[in-house]
Amino acid sequence: MRILAAAPQWDADTTIMLRTPAAVWLSIALGVCLELAIHVATGRREAWDSSLYWTVGLPAAAVASLAIGYFSRGRAWLATLVVVPSQVLTMMIRSAELGGLWPLTVALSAILSAPFLGAALIGSRFRPTAPTQR
Repeated sequence: MRILAAAPQWDADTTIMLRTPAAVWLSIALGVCLELAIHVATGRREAWDSSLYWTVGLPAAAVASLAIGYFSRGRAWLATLVVVPSQVLTMMIRSAELGGLWPLTVALSAILSAPFLGAALIGSRFRPTAPTQR
């Protein structure tokens, strides 16, 4: 399975574009890293209890989502929907509080991914396009 694809060659350069599986895995890794990095840096049980999460973590994740959107092929930028669910699932597994309602919790946390979807959408709008044929 190929997860990276070369865009059509317009000049001497070739643009690398992420396929959907790569965008999904990068978005999952982003959520996991967001939770674990803030936990390691602050020692807080839940990352969002720390001011570092709000001042550094979320802006960094938004910039990463923007990059995922920019380098994603087609609508693969939608993969950033899984950033917060993967963070929440990581928190639940790490703290050993995986209760019976974890699927609902993860599904509802997808709503909190809206800013990351927005950033990825903006990134996707700045992708280079093929020049028009003359």
